[in-house]
Parts: sequence; C-alpha cells; structure tokens
Amino acid sequence: MSERDRLFSASVVVFGCGNTLFGDDGFGPAVAERLAAHPRLPAHVCVLDAGTAVSDLLFDMVLLKEKPKRLFIVDAVQVPGRDPGELFWLSPHAVPSPKRADFLMHQFPSADLLHELAEEGGVQVSILAVQAAVLPDHVAPGLSALVAGAVPQAVELLLRRVGVES
Repeated sequence: MSERDRLFSASVVVFGCGNTLFGDDGFGPAVAERLAAHPRLPAHVCVLDAGTAVSDLLFDMVLLKEKPKRLFIVDAVQVPGRDPGELFWLSPHAVPSPKRADFLMHQFPSADLLHELAEEGGVQVSILAVQAAVLPDHVAPGLSALVAGAVPQAVELLLRRVGVES
C-alpha cells in the first residue's frame, strides 16, 4: 500500500509542507523524508511529503468519513521575535496572518481546512513550525544551515508526539 493510500486509513498523519526549490521552505519535505525512513516510526503513522499540494490533501481529508485522530503539519514560517532554525508549535488559530492570507503555492489558505478538521472533524491538529532564515523569491534550492540543523530535532519531537520514546 502506498503512503498516499495509507493516508486514508492511518490514525496519525504527518504532512511535510513546502517547496524544496525555495530555500528553507523545503523544511517540511526534508522532515517528512527523514521521519518516513525512521526505523522506529509506528505502523499507525502515515508520513507524506505534501510539497505544495497540502490544500488538496486537506480537502480530501475533510471529506473522509473516518478521519485520523491526529494531524501534524510541518512547515517553515517567518514570524517576528523568533530565531532562524527555532522550532515551535502552533495551533491552527495561531498561523501567522501573512501565511494565512498568502494563496500562493501551499501557503495556508489551508488554515480554514485545518479549522474544519479540528472543530468539526474532531481531529487533533498541531503545526510544527521552524523559523526560516531564507525564503527566497526566486529558485534557490537547499536549506540554510540553521534550518537544516533543526530537521533531526523536528523528527525527534514528532516521534515523541506519536508515542515513541528516545
């Protein structure tokens, strides 16, 4: 069964969001790749590199009769007062306004879908964000050193949240 097929039956889903062609925006896919390959990842967890297609995936999830119990979104953001490479948790209500209003690529018009999943679908939604150092406005692949350094820590945080002890 493919990871995309497992998406519709897993009790825990992790979406790594972002565009690997735009600097630190590739953080979510980098975390998803590393987490999916982790030997301690439980069978009930589906990890998917959502890339820039998270809105479509969330819409599909909203329509599911049986939704997952937990949903984790992993993404890069830029918010004032945070240090590049810093990891922090956000609720769907705390998505920064510029991210919520930005309808380019994967950028959180999906916030409404997250609210619907949480409030009407009973899904526990958490967003693991990293403070981006570099989000270029032109093609420039590769994570900054600080954000790349946060990838292993993000994997460990997610493993703990899904019940895997170090």
